[in-house]
Amino acid sequence: MQYRLWRAATWLFRLLPLRCGYAIADAAGVATFWLWPRGRRNVLRNYRRVLPEAGESERRRIARRSFQNYCRYLVDFLRLPGTPAEAARLAGQGADAFGALDRALEAGRGAIVVCMHFGNWDMGAAATAARGYAGAALGERFGDPRLDAMVFGGRRRLGVEVFPVDGPLMGPARHLRRNGVLALLIDQPDPASGVEVTFFGARTSVPRGPARLALSTGAAPGVAAFPRINRDRPEVGVLAEFSEQPCGGDKDAAIATLTQWFMSAHERFIRRYPDQWYMFRDMWPDAP
Repeated sequence: MQYRLWRAATWLFRLLPLRCGYAIADAAGVATFWLWPRGRRNVLRNYRRVLPEAGESERRRIARRSFQNYCRYLVDFLRLPGTPAEAARLAGQGADAFGALDRALEAGRGAIVVCMHFGNWDMGAAATAARGYAGAALGERFGDPRLDAMVFGGRRRLGVEVFPVDGPLMGPARHLRRNGVLALLIDQPDPASGVEVTFFGARTSVPRGPARLALSTGAAPGVAAFPRINRDRPEVGVLAEFSEQPCGGDKDAAIATLTQWFMSAHERFIRRYPDQWYMFRDMWPDAP
């Protein structure tokens, strides 16, 4: 069923004009906000930490906008495989960010770019690949090989290699040794085995994998975000920072330090564009 729905949605949104697709996305976002009580509660709880000075009505408005922006991202993603390489290149605007990436790659050991469910990360990856960078990402499987092939294949057609997040690390490690760029997501609460960090003034735990992989491979660790800058077009700004802080000494301490740096950088991005962070579960599940 999931595979058939995805195929039908892909066919529909590639056929419709973009403005019609976005109108459907906006309506679907508002409907999801009201019809999914658990997701709505989680988002509003998260925004109480992100926007402590805002009133409840303002947080609700931003939360609804977040649902709408996420639905617009899905429309862009469904249409993305048909995007010409030049259009993808022009969709990503951020000369300073690409300059920072060039400097990070000068050491020749690749770069690990840590992202969040924010903005339009797939368009950002496509814009990066269209500029000639060897881009790759870790992606979650959907449980249906046909759906995996559709989603992963769409990204590969844009020049972005995809490695299953639950697969062996040999592929990502080889990609980094070829001085490639590897993107992975970090905003998934992981109370059981994650690294404890401070995020918007409260403690939470996030996966240790990004920092551990950067430290074990010697790849340049960085963060990136791709906020939508044109509400009516799939155009994104490209924000990126790379850490120059040495992470020697004790391994666990180095992982904790680097992970905290990732989260602090993303906190700055989210403060600038709060309605483009798509966190529909409680980011601080153990916090009072």
